[in-house]
Amino acid sequence: LALAPMPTQPVRVVVVGAGPSGLLACINFLNRNANSNDVTYHVTLVERGEDYGALDASGLEKKRSWMIGLSTHGLTAIRRVPSLYEEYVSKVGVPVHATALCVGSRKFEAKSDEIGENYVVDRNFVVAAIARFLKDKFETSKYLTQRYNTKVNFVDSDERRIFVRDQNGRDEYIPYDLLIGCDGVRSQVRAALVANHRDFESSVGDIFNRYKSVHIELPEHLDGNMIYITPQCLPNFNGIALPETGGKVNLAMGCPTSAKVPAALESDDVTAVADYLRDNFKAFALPFEAVAKQWVAQPWNTTGMVHCNFYHSSTLRLAIMGDAAHATSPSIGQGMNTALADAAAFDDLLDRHYDDIDAVLPAFSKERVKEGNALTSIAYYVYPMSDFQNLRNTVVNILRNILHRYLPSLVAPDPLVSIGKGGKLSEAYAEMTRMGRLAAARRVNDDLRRGWFEKRVGLIKA
Repeated sequence: LALAPMPTQPVRVVVVGAGPSGLLACINFLNRNANSNDVTYHVTLVERGEDYGALDASGLEKKRSWMIGLSTHGLTAIRRVPSLYEEYVSKVGVPVHATALCVGSRKFEAKSDEIGENYVVDRNFVVAAIARFLKDKFETSKYLTQRYNTKVNFVDSDERRIFVRDQNGRDEYIPYDLLIGCDGVRSQVRAALVANHRDFESSVGDIFNRYKSVHIELPEHLDGNMIYITPQCLPNFNGIALPETGGKVNLAMGCPTSAKVPAALESDDVTAVADYLRDNFKAFALPFEAVAKQWVAQPWNTTGMVHCNFYHSSTLRLAIMGDAAHATSPSIGQGMNTALADAAAFDDLLDRHYDDIDAVLPAFSKERVKEGNALTSIAYYVYPMSDFQNLRNTVVNILRNILHRYLPSLVAPDPLVSIGKGGKLSEAYAEMTRMGRLAAARRVNDDLRRGWFEKRVGLIKA
């Protein structure tokens, strides 16, 4: 007699947050169902916002946000899923063949084969692409439930369930066997770690930098497949220009929160802003009036920064990924890359531990905490908030990379280059620490931030 197949063990996975890491995690769990004879993953995706994957081209255009660079870490995570990059993600961004460092009006170029592959894409566009893949491949699957426009109010850790409210005000508990928090800087899943683990250390702040970002038509003298980095593009300001789809470029410029901003850049006078930019921005010619109109129409922006000492709880059966675990400054362009790598690492660990969640959760923290903390530290300290020190580092790194090109056996490249090529963030952190580069910037940045806080709240007189 033929033996009846053994029933598979159902695992109810709730993923909170439909950003890149949350969507990729959902896809990875669902793909496992085709390859596992022991476990079946029933995935519920909960997202407080709308489904970008349901938008048409014109609808998505209205959601244009900020450009990010997908490099080796993120692209490798995406390409683990057959056809996800080729048929979806590759359609919404711009491949980059070189990066230019603009010092004044001088440009120093590095080709992609020197610094690693880079693919620039709007954050919301890549979310939409991954969401469309999830919809196309699994929408009719009985193993996937998508709950958009649904807010998580708290995690009921005693009962292993989350309490949610949908856009119509209906409240509901959703039970889980495994909870994955990809819910950003103000993560409710991370809050459960704070509430239940006395040994959990977490800090949430901002990057002590404010910036504005504009989308303009690509100037004819700029290359539409090139990134332009512009340190000290204005007094106290650093900038970056990233190519966009549709013949556009995303130009962002920012300064430390404590920096004195020229009155013209604080004003709502388009002519004053355009004149100031025309007199002071020397990296390349811009449509100054177009930049000024968008500049005055938006407030100053900032982003969050998160540090945690572990990313899981075996007791609560949960893990955190992406910005929930390690939100960071965008200065080195590795935030989304590291978030996507988190999702891929969790899937790899499920392979290595044969879907044993109890083994995977602590292994995830062991593997990813050092990468996440290396990310946030490098991104915050690699560029000192001292004009002189920043310029000196820029010149030293240019010379270092030139010497490495001709004497590779004698001179190592800038550790940041190794990250772009897929090297571990933790190893780059160790090398920068050995060089003294992070310690020097840490003294400057931390003293500046502390001094600004003391004066702002009245601890010392301004």
